[in-house]
Parts: sequence; structure tokens; C-alpha cells
Amino acid sequence: MLANIIGSMVRFESIKSSLQTRTFSTGQDSFRDFNLMGWVQWGEVSVVMDETHQVTESSIFCIPHKKSAKVVVPPGSQIWILGYSDDLTALVTGADHDSVKLDVLMRQFSITQCNKQSITEEFLPLLRLIEVEIATANKRSRNVICSLIRVLLICIYRLSNMDTKPIVRSPDELVLQQFRQLVEVEYRNRRTVSFYCEAMAMTYDRLHAICQRNLQKSPLQLINHRILMEATLRLKKSSDSIQVIANRLGFSNASQFSHFFKKEMGHSPSHFKRHYAVKTTEQNELSEAGFSDWP
Repeated sequence: MLANIIGSMVRFESIKSSLQTRTFSTGQDSFRDFNLMGWVQWGEVSVVMDETHQVTESSIFCIPHKKSAKVVVPPGSQIWILGYSDDLTALVTGADHDSVKLDVLMRQFSITQCNKQSITEEFLPLLRLIEVEIATANKRSRNVICSLIRVLLICIYRLSNMDTKPIVRSPDELVLQQFRQLVEVEYRNRRTVSFYCEAMAMTYDRLHAICQRNLQKSPLQLINHRILMEATLRLKKSSDSIQVIANRLGFSNASQFSHFFKKEMGHSPSHFKRHYAVKTTEQNELSEAGFSDWP
């Protein structure tokens, strides 16, 4: 089963044992910004990047976003695959002392050796909770799913022995993490870029240069992207009026929100909401896609 949550920001599947080899790709096209994790319950898989890595039974692999890779599942193997868009990183990693560790974990390809007991007792219950959350139409809570992904990452980190390695982060990475965390806390309050600069004790020019150099976006574009991410989610998933959504996102009225949304998206929020409702109705009449539909 494949599920799209929050548009196309979370992908999940339990890949059962079969008689055929299956190949899944990530790190390109619409999945360029996806972080991917895989749990090998039975058998083994190959992760093909610049070179081929064998992942044995009861092991876990992590592939960071923008890293092109193919996951080859041979006959007889059974794995669980979970991917999430890098846009959700702030929600997944949080803003506490574990955040840096989880960010380090998902910035590099890794294979973590585990054992059958840990897979069965620690990871499978969490994966099945995600499966149920995704499969149940009246659930599908972003906060629940991101919280479960966070717990899974913490469990992987504890097994990885990364605590024995020094964490070295560039000045740019530290600034971007702080900025991302502040935006996550404040974006509903419609703060200006100067507010974030003051909170981070740095000039606008420095923050702008760091964002452009690393993400090819200005600070304002990143803030607006986070607002749009929340706006589109609410337009898709909630029955709230445009006015209510506008108020919850810090806009003084529906007109101001509509102007912002149309400028960024090319059409009004009411048009977006109607179009998504029609599209969802049509999609519900089709069979659900499989993880093999990844490019």
C-alpha cells in the first residue's frame, strides 16, 4: 500500500515477499527532496548509488534527500519503506537537544546493523502505527505521523553508534537550522524577515546570503513556502472557511490571504479548494498506486 499524506509529502509501504525483483528509485524528479528509510525484515536488498551497497536482514538504511538511489528488492525479501519530504524536517526533527543528532543522521547515507528482536519489538509496532494512521481516512494526522517518524529516527540513531563520532557542522548549517526552527514557531504570526534577523542576532544581508548560497531561495521565499505548505494542507484537509484559515495563518482578513495565495500559487484559495475536492473524488474512483510508481 502506498499513501500520500499532506499532498505528496509522506510515502509509505510494506513490501511483501514476492517471486519478482522490484526496484524503487528516489532522489530525483518529484522525489528529489525525499528522505528515505528502509527496514529489511527478511532477506536482503541492494542500494545502488555511486556504488552498490548490500543491506542484510534485520538492518536499516537511510538515504538523504537529493541523493539519487535505487533500492533493489530481490525475490523472497520483505522490507518496509518510509519516505518524507525535506519540507517536513523541522516538524520531524523538532527543536530540542536531539534535533542536531537526527539532522546529522539524515544528512548522510547509512546502514545500521540491527537484530531480529529489535526490528520486531521496537520498529514494527511503530511502523504498523504509521500504517494504520495512513490507512484510516478520518485520521491521517500530520502531527501524529511526524511524531512517529521522529521516534523511529531516534531509535535508529541510538543503534547507529553515531554518538561516538564528533558532530561537525558548518556555520551555514547552524544558521539554517536555527532559522528553520524559528520559522516553524513563528510563521503563523506573519513575522517579517527583520524579526528573524533580530532574533538570530545577524544582519539581513548575511541571512539572505546563507539562504541563497545553500537553498537558492531568499529568507522571505522560505517563510512564504512554509505558510503555503500549511495553507494548502488546510485547504485540502479541513472544512474551515477561507476566513478561518486566513485567521489561523495570521492574516488580518480573507482578502489579504487570498491576495497572498494567488500571488504565490497563481489562483485563489477558493479555486484551489474546489479543484482539489474534484480531483480527490476522481482519484478515489481509481485503484491506489503502488510504491513501484516511484520514478
